[in-house]
Amino acid sequence: MEITHIPAGSRTDDEIEGILAEVVDFDTLINRASGLGTDFDPRSDEVRQELVSANEYVTHQTWIGRSGGAIVAKGIAYLTLQDNVDVAEVWCSVHPGLRRQGLGSELLLAMEASLADQGRTQLTSYCEIPASARDGDLRGAHLAAESGAGSLPVEHPGVAFLLRHGFAFKQLERCSVAQTTTAAKLPAADLDEGYTIETWSGPTPEHRLDAIALLHQRMSTDTPGAEEFGEEEKWDAARVRALNATRSEGHERLGTALALKGDAAAGFTEVAHFEERPVVGWQGSTLVAREHRGHGLGTALKIANHVALGERASVERIYTWNAVENSWMLLINDRAGFATWAWVGLWKKHLA
Repeated sequence: MEITHIPAGSRTDDEIEGILAEVVDFDTLINRASGLGTDFDPRSDEVRQELVSANEYVTHQTWIGRSGGAIVAKGIAYLTLQDNVDVAEVWCSVHPGLRRQGLGSELLLAMEASLADQGRTQLTSYCEIPASARDGDLRGAHLAAESGAGSLPVEHPGVAFLLRHGFAFKQLERCSVAQTTTAAKLPAADLDEGYTIETWSGPTPEHRLDAIALLHQRMSTDTPGAEEFGEEEKWDAARVRALNATRSEGHERLGTALALKGDAAAGFTEVAHFEERPVVGWQGSTLVAREHRGHGLGTALKIANHVALGERASVERIYTWNAVENSWMLLINDRAGFATWAWVGLWKKHLA
């Protein structure tokens, strides 16, 4: 197998356009084989951005494996540049008809060597399994997450691959889906005294940049298992502006709900949706700061955002992810109309 390494921004526009359709087709093949459904098919804007977009905060690196001229394997690494600079989030995929032949191992070995040379010695990864696949194998051998909550079938190809290559299963997440029409039927939240919720569509307004930056930073410390997957992130208004610019480049629209107590940021939730597939929304960050929990803000934020998305955009359904030990957020999602769609294993490996 011939492996080509493509750091984001290292190829000309013509070179990227020359391979884009082929990469999208390969990613689509991988997703269709996963059983997650067509909502999870890659978007061409998303794939292009991974190949070309980098800024001072985040970048991507792609590895493409070919045999006989055709793509047979692909790997990607997501890298932050201001914090967690020894960490890489990696993912590998192999053509469904060519698995169990060592191609994934060969690709991962090349990725690990390159990332180690860059000082990225802490790897994180994930595997996503449709609910029907996991729940249909409850009597088979399962591996428990180190968090102490949840398990995955050891015979699943993604689980077996990560285990074989020295990754530790740290945490299980539940992927859930909700219809925006469900939120519209729910009663409006009765907020505790002093709390308000604002919603908007598109980039963060200038007067709310500091609040959103603070809550993004708290996402790296206040969520279950945060300490397992990296150090506290550094966020300020400039980083939020850069994120807004990246989203705009990728034709991404964002629906945001922000909870405030007076002028203090108490919590937020974000849902992304895209021009290429406008009816599908993807839950981004959701957080109620520790000191503001117990006031029903999580449910109120999600319902307010879903209602706003249904009114201002054409979003029909929204996917979200939560750690299974995060029982309070799962309860919030249940109240907002979410139902289980898939299970996601979060993994970690240290390169010697």
